[in-house]
Amino acid sequence: MKKTAKPSSGESKAAGTGSVTSWQDISRKIPGDLLQVLTLFIATRAALTIIGVCSRLMLKATAGRLEWQHPPYLWLDIWGQWDTGWYMDLAQNWYSALPRQQNMPNYVFFPLYPSLIKGFDLVLGSYFVAGVVISNLCLIGAGMLLYRLVLLDFDEATAARSLKYLFLWPTSFILSAVMTEGLFLFLLLATFYFARKERWLYAGICGFFLCLTRVNGLFVFIPLLVAYLQTKEFRPARIRPDILALALLPLGLGIFSLYNHYLTGDFLAFAHGQAAWGRKFDNPLMHIFRGASGLTGWGVNIFSAWFTIVTLGLLFCNVKKISIPYWLICFFTIMVPLCTGLMSLPRYTVVLFPLFIILAIMGRRPAIDQGATVFCALLQGFLMVFWDAGSTLVI
Repeated sequence: MKKTAKPSSGESKAAGTGSVTSWQDISRKIPGDLLQVLTLFIATRAALTIIGVCSRLMLKATAGRLEWQHPPYLWLDIWGQWDTGWYMDLAQNWYSALPRQQNMPNYVFFPLYPSLIKGFDLVLGSYFVAGVVISNLCLIGAGMLLYRLVLLDFDEATAARSLKYLFLWPTSFILSAVMTEGLFLFLLLATFYFARKERWLYAGICGFFLCLTRVNGLFVFIPLLVAYLQTKEFRPARIRPDILALALLPLGLGIFSLYNHYLTGDFLAFAHGQAAWGRKFDNPLMHIFRGASGLTGWGVNIFSAWFTIVTLGLLFCNVKKISIPYWLICFFTIMVPLCTGLMSLPRYTVVLFPLFIILAIMGRRPAIDQGATVFCALLQGFLMVFWDAGSTLVI
């Protein structure tokens, strides 16, 4: 009987490292920015999934899980909460002039995200899975855009830190959920990436879709206009017809406003409908004062008020570290909703990419970078527990 020859030690070693070599070959073919994004994406989403599953199993709370068709897998179901039900309903049944869930209207929610869910559902066969896929693809795309946008003004180390803080910001788990934040952030970054490249038509198109995602998209018009005028050194004689591309932003909101009128007879029904959530205009400073001092209730309002105070402090203390358009994005995105109350403000901050750039610049000092990294990671894990348990701490 013929004996099979044993492989030599060199051959054995080569065979044992074959998989490692294959992975190294694959990783070399992946662009550096995409590899960094995917590494952070996989690491953070894996950790957040574990936290979310444990939270759901141990606390067994369902307060924020409005009725919709839940996926059979818990690790997937944890990415749906609060407004998820509204977007699922819109994707399935579209808009109605009559109140739907809890006597609240659904025309306060903008149409782009549910439309995409409807389209992806044709392929995936599940509205929920479609929403998760859209949000996470947008998150990956947003990461690449952020990295490349920061590289236009800073070095690779700063770009890498900006990317890290995108994934570690205390409420960034929302970017993977069936919510609009992931799509909004992607379109916002695309708008300003093209603006920095002075490709104004593309910037206007992205801004158009931004305004069909959330009403906050309209507030981007002023920062984008300032960015345009900066490229012209604020000289009227240098303004060209390409400035008309910026008009695509209010056009997006105008189209949805026309549809609101067709549906309800009110051009601003999407704004007036917010009253069903208890929102009303008031002095934003009073909202912060009453919330931070506990005059409007404990827990949620206190947390939202102090989260907003810290965020504004980070923004105002580092005003010279970022450009005027970037600063204006943050200011309008925080202050305009704050005029109607503290609800959802921690969630709204997750799209403010200039904050990630500020933290990255501050992170040039290793002690600050390490402290901010640990603080953001721990706070995000803490908030993930409460969010997935149905708490209104992040809504």
